[in-house]
Amino acid sequence: MRIRSQLTAALVAAVPLAALAQETPKNGGLLTYVIPADAPPSFDAHRETTFATIQSAAPFYSVLIRVDPNNPSSTTDFVCDLCTAMPQPTDGGRTYTFKIRDGITFHDGSPLTAADVAASWQHIIHPPEGVLSPRESHYLMVDTVEAPDATTVVFRLKFPTAAFLPALADPYSWIYSKEVLAKDPRWYEKNILGSGPFKFSGIEIGQSIKGVKNSDYYHTGLPYLDGFTAIYADKQAVRVDALRGDRVAIEFRGFPPAVRDELVNALGDRIIVQESDWNCGTIIEPNHKKKPFDDVRVRAH
Repeated sequence: MRIRSQLTAALVAAVPLAALAQETPKNGGLLTYVIPADAPPSFDAHRETTFATIQSAAPFYSVLIRVDPNNPSSTTDFVCDLCTAMPQPTDGGRTYTFKIRDGITFHDGSPLTAADVAASWQHIIHPPEGVLSPRESHYLMVDTVEAPDATTVVFRLKFPTAAFLPALADPYSWIYSKEVLAKDPRWYEKNILGSGPFKFSGIEIGQSIKGVKNSDYYHTGLPYLDGFTAIYADKQAVRVDALRGDRVAIEFRGFPPAVRDELVNALGDRIIVQESDWNCGTIIEPNHKKKPFDDVRVRAH
């Protein structure tokens, strides 16, 4: 059952109102934000569905394409991350050919090529036995993923569909090393090795995770920050106190309207609030060994 919540979801930034997106960005500085969890279940976004994994480790990784980060009002404006240009489908809408940027390296210095991109997507779409891929069903339209050379990735679909590109832009679709996946397809559950804007610099279990600027990042001039610290805090009161006391700058997950009002009243013009509806999913799994759910006719309805 999926419910569209009308409650306000607030992203709160304890910074001056003048620091808006239209200003010229400045280089340097450290961002401290809070994650409303005690830890992610693992660091492997291919197997996880929680924001805690994304907010912990997404800064370390690259993706093939993504929703345009410079157009926050749209969720259907897709741009390249690792690719060089958004492709036009061929073969009646069943073939998408992506050219991959040349000269990209993982944070350990090893090269990232189209083979790594293809292997990562194969890991998501056709996971090996014993490996969980909760979004596998999102890609039923995909027949094969191939890397005919070091800078080309080809997706061949079973049938044309407008759902393909939005599915491809899923933020959990991080690009991993083909060599690492071949040795141990579950290695990324406990380890981090990406090619993104920040390099992993350390974690204190249950406390925080840190990243430093990747000076070899393939998007010229980025990232602006020198690094970040993400603090784990599963209790709402702790997160609210941290924002009110200016010990963290942002909570990306959101607060109920009453908490939002509390922070706005306390911080005044030193706080920015961004609001949107939430799409919330609730999963109900009846015990089929208990009455009346032991009757298939009941479960069917």
